[in-house]
Amino acid sequence: MSKMGKDFKRNDEINPKETYQIIIKTAERLFMEYGYRAVSTRQIADLCGITQPALYHHFKNKQTLYVAVIEHALHHTEKDLNGILTQFTAFDDRLTQITTYMMVHFEMDMSQMFHDMQHEISPEDQQRVHQLWVKGFLMPIVTMINDGVSNGEIKNPEEIDSTSTEMAFLILNIIKSILQPSNIGSLPKNEQTAMIKHKANLIVEIFLKGISR
Repeated sequence: MSKMGKDFKRNDEINPKETYQIIIKTAERLFMEYGYRAVSTRQIADLCGITQPALYHHFKNKQTLYVAVIEHALHHTEKDLNGILTQFTAFDDRLTQITTYMMVHFEMDMSQMFHDMQHEISPEDQQRVHQLWVKGFLMPIVTMINDGVSNGEIKNPEEIDSTSTEMAFLILNIIKSILQPSNIGSLPKNEQTAMIKHKANLIVEIFLKGISR
């Protein structure tokens, strides 16, 4: 059994809320690493140091747990992105911080989760998750753009026959393009930090100033 499972089993008095969070965090790691189909509820329960019936007390099946994992990630992202908007006011600072945040917290594993979501959960759950994605990922970027326009920092998207929502999708797609698999995980921590900072600054430079002379 993994160290994680042993650590959990040594605590015999974990309350239901703590158990719920342990299950969510363990399932998120496994789903992101191996994909939905390759992970069983027995495997998740074993790593959490609980029985399958105890897991089913919180989640009626694997699909329910999977949706809960994605919703948890989206709620957490919404809180963090809105926190960045509160802490920083300038458009370039916000874009730099949001890009850095996503590079630090999201890898291709997240793409694996959303790919699985499209094939493994019900249309109703897909719709609910999509609404949470719009609220948690897209709307903070839209807010950043609208504030940038109001503050005179960037053009109004209407000037280039676009909208704040379309521009937000563009920014997210640009950020996503730098989240492709790379050797970054094998680099020393200081080199990882330097690479992330470089890529974040590059995105801001290109987005705000372009590449023309």
